[in-house]
Amino acid sequence: MQTLLSTSQGEFPVVDGAGKPVGLLGRGDIIKALKTLGPDARVADAMQAELPTIGHRHSLEEAFKLLQEKQAAAVGIIDGAGRLVGLITAETIAELVMVQGALPPGTSLGPWSRPSSAGKAS
Repeated sequence: MQTLLSTSQGEFPVVDGAGKPVGLLGRGDIIKALKTLGPDARVADAMQAELPTIGHRHSLEEAFKLLQEKQAAAVGIIDGAGRLVGLITAETIAELVMVQGALPPGTSLGPWSRPSSAGKAS
């Protein structure tokens, strides 16, 4: 419980033994389960069994569209084998947009977007 209170994360992905997503456990789900089922409640009884997923090679825009279309709290990002490798929420997209807006014009995020030193005079 202390971990739940010490993080700003609101959604927690639930995966099976192979790392494949099986649901989503939200902060509200945890609190509701504690109130109604008690501290021995099973995760499976508290989680939302629906977690929309998208492949890791898809764009952030596609993930955002899926988030909106499904009216989901989060979208799971999966690799080629269907294993969960990430989670996107409306909050993470908002943070990304905020950081992007704070960068100088023409700057992008990520190591793939660093200016090349090729062609520059030393």
